[in-house]
Amino acid sequence: MHRTGNDALLPAAPTSTTLSVNDKLARLDAARWIAALAVVLLHCAAQAVSDPDAYASGDWVAANLYDSAARWCVPVFVMVSGALMLDNRKPLDPQTFYLRRAARICAPLVFWTLFYLAWRSLLGWLDDGQIDISFWPTKIAQGEPYYHLWYLYMIMGLYLITPLVRTLYHRGTKNARAWYLAGLFGIAVLDALYRQMMDTGHGFFLTWFVPYLGYFIAGRMMFDGELRVPSPGWVLAGAVTATAAGVYWLSDHVGLNFYFYDYFSLTVLAMSLAAFQCIMTMTRLPALSMLAPLTFGIYLIHPVFLDIAQRTSAQTSMHAAWSLPVQAFSVFTLSAAACWLLRQHPTTRKLV
Repeated sequence: MHRTGNDALLPAAPTSTTLSVNDKLARLDAARWIAALAVVLLHCAAQAVSDPDAYASGDWVAANLYDSAARWCVPVFVMVSGALMLDNRKPLDPQTFYLRRAARICAPLVFWTLFYLAWRSLLGWLDDGQIDISFWPTKIAQGEPYYHLWYLYMIMGLYLITPLVRTLYHRGTKNARAWYLAGLFGIAVLDALYRQMMDTGHGFFLTWFVPYLGYFIAGRMMFDGELRVPSPGWVLAGAVTATAAGVYWLSDHVGLNFYFYDYFSLTVLAMSLAAFQCIMTMTRLPALSMLAPLTFGIYLIHPVFLDIAQRTSAQTSMHAAWSLPVQAFSVFTLSAAACWLLRQHPTTRKLV
């Protein structure tokens, strides 16, 4: 089990409770579009930073810094979900909750899984002139039809456990904790069986949510003002610096070591909690609530525009220090526009 880094958290800060509920919900809107933009920047930087031959070059160092600075994006998405779904003011019975979540996640999961499997086959055909679909069943079983869709498979497991987590969070009875523990052990057993049968280190995708429960619960606790990170701005800056330095020091031209990029490395854990608190307390940060409904679609769509951009020859002559932010903003804007268009029709609206 990953370390949760609770030693970085302190008791409630009075400033976290001074905002009204509506103000804090506006902060969550801000967190959603900022995290979506950070995801796009991270994926823009990923290709440049993944090339061992470019290690220590100016472009590689710039890409490493951008990648490190955006590593909090997925944890913040999970914390936003926790802040909203663990709200007990409007309790939902499990059946109603599951029906609503299924309506939200099933259509996008099925459609984008098939879309990106076809997209991979198309890119393969453009590269070598052959259409290959033999990898489709394996990628579906692994829960990774494309590099970003693992999040949909992870969040599906998180949704399945949410009613139980919400009960534990708000009631905290011994019996509820016992059922919760039994559920976790049951999932762990299934995970071990799956890895044994499939001979993979990734595990069954329905168990991927387990480490993210920490972020999920922390999101609600920070929303309620029960937990805080001391000097979050400094923690965020220090964690980003340490992440970039750690990747640099552990890597070389022979091979790259991305341990510090892991969402549960100590540096990313610290920066994620600090980033969420910064967003929740920086009231001058624009909420841009009109973007909030688009962020899910932006996450789903942006790899298409990124693949097109990275296959454009003009990208190769640009310096990463300024081209990566420009590319990220462009891809983010195009993805938001595409999502907005899809949301104009009742059928395609369900996909984003």
